[in-house]
Amino acid sequence: EEAHTLATAAERLLGMGEPLLAFYAVQLALAERPRSVRLRQLKGLALARSGALQRARKELQALRDEGFTDGETMGLLARTHKDLALATDDAAEREKQLAAAFDIYSAGYRESARRGAVADAYYTGINAATMALLRGDVDSARKLARDVEDLCRQALEGCATEDAYWPQATLAEAALILGDDDAARQRYASAAKLAGSRFGNLSSTRHQARLLLEYRGQDPAWLDDAMRVPPVLVFTGHMIDAQGSGQPRFTPQMESAVRERIHERLQTIKPVVAYGSAACGTDILVLEGVQEMGGELHIVLPFPVEQFRETSVDFRSDGEWSERFDKLLDSANDVLVIGEQAPPDCSSPYEYANLIMTGLARLRALMLDTRLQGLAVWDGTETGAVGGTGSVVSLWQNANVPLEHIDTTAVIEQTPEPGHANIAAEPDATNSVRWAFDYAIKAMLFADAVGYSRLSEQQIPMFFEQYVGAIAAYNETTSHKPVHVETAGDGMYMVFDDTGTAGHYALGLSELINAQDWQSRGLPADLSVRVGLHCGPVYVATDPITQQPLYSGIHTSRTARIEPITPPGQVYTSSAFAAVATALAVPGLRFSYIGHTQLAKHYGVLPLYHMKRTRRVPQTPGS
Repeated sequence: EEAHTLATAAERLLGMGEPLLAFYAVQLALAERPRSVRLRQLKGLALARSGALQRARKELQALRDEGFTDGETMGLLARTHKDLALATDDAAEREKQLAAAFDIYSAGYRESARRGAVADAYYTGINAATMALLRGDVDSARKLARDVEDLCRQALEGCATEDAYWPQATLAEAALILGDDDAARQRYASAAKLAGSRFGNLSSTRHQARLLLEYRGQDPAWLDDAMRVPPVLVFTGHMIDAQGSGQPRFTPQMESAVRERIHERLQTIKPVVAYGSAACGTDILVLEGVQEMGGELHIVLPFPVEQFRETSVDFRSDGEWSERFDKLLDSANDVLVIGEQAPPDCSSPYEYANLIMTGLARLRALMLDTRLQGLAVWDGTETGAVGGTGSVVSLWQNANVPLEHIDTTAVIEQTPEPGHANIAAEPDATNSVRWAFDYAIKAMLFADAVGYSRLSEQQIPMFFEQYVGAIAAYNETTSHKPVHVETAGDGMYMVFDDTGTAGHYALGLSELINAQDWQSRGLPADLSVRVGLHCGPVYVATDPITQQPLYSGIHTSRTARIEPITPPGQVYTSSAFAAVATALAVPGLRFSYIGHTQLAKHYGVLPLYHMKRTRRVPQTPGS
């Protein structure tokens, strides 16, 4: 019963565009029913939608090898080959994967049609048609598309409204393959009305349509009108002014007017999901507004709940902010606590939280094939403390995030309360206590040689001469320099000032090691490297013993736990690294969700991403 409930939850989460959470639900259900075909299919689908294509392919290939050749299994397996084809820039590999996808889709289509399984037949048939078109076989593509149109019309006869989305969306794709663009637009618009709030399904259809339009060299902009996915919202703003604060920004008397303006903007934006913090004032008002509209809430806190409550919620006794805070945390889709208690008067946790929430929102928007929208309730002050509202707005402007601005200076209703105190809304970047340690956001890398433990005593010198020597030469020539390096045997710990430098260094290192012919140098042929990356605030000082730079803290330990579970030849990152890199719009990197993965040494479970270089957009033949 519990496994069935979790499977239903996973299907719902996939429909909402949440493969990460769906994967986690399926994993829990599989612990109870490990042989369930449906659960294993859902696991493969969740992995495929999150970009973990090789893992998805292996999961689904195992089902096929066990004799499960139904349309669902075959279709999902073929999808992994399709996505692998679209992820490579190698022409021969792309054709190989497209051919495999076409063969599996076609076999699934024939078997489903033979059994009279209409839904499986139109699903596998339309994908076989798309694969034929991408391979340049226009005649086969159009023949299949015409057959699929008949199947979809058959499926729609007497079909309940809630079940009509996929046959209607498939009709639209068939029209696109047949070159009937007017019919395609009308059918996509009809499918969008049937989708309701199942934006994950809608975005999947949009991705497929965009693929076909880009292949044909056509502008896909009209999809935004025909199949609109609401934007993902990321928000920031002032907290309610502390009692006795100086220059007013958001007095308690302004709450009603600010709430009204927030609701007006939310009605215009109509976000499907919101990412932000939960401080009293702007954060809570936006969260309450999005919740009233039925949107998802994803709350990011810089440190544990009770500490956050003390610093950012309970400093005002009026407004029932604490009760409202608890209700929102209880009902939120996700509450992410990203750090431990930080040094006093330190801005890094706030800056880090702003980067994380912005990056997670952008990653979600990319997954849903929709736009990211920023909302700031702000007095417009251009300068401000690091981690404050002004700095978030600057971050968004530099990353080209569209911004809706509610100016608090236009809604001040009365003068502030008398007296003077520091305004609690913005962290003060100036430390009031002298610390021997700085506390700063850094990107960290751990790497080790896969196969080192199997080296003979005679091979150890060759390892350091050839393998470590190659890395030393790479460090001399690369433009992506670490600020700190430590080595111990086959292991390396590196620190970088930013995620872009760390990410490109890691990919270059992995490509260098994986491209070598180690056997010709007297080393094992399968000698490789695995790399783990993380980003977070760390203590920066001088080591009292070595007098060398010291970079340490809980986030260093977290990085060290990622590397041991990274597959050979791959680069894995934490969700925090992926979020920060995405928030800063680092070029040339793309991130595919791997899943909630058990870290080494029983350190816990962490969402991990597979990092690769950005791929090129597929082109039409001859272009």
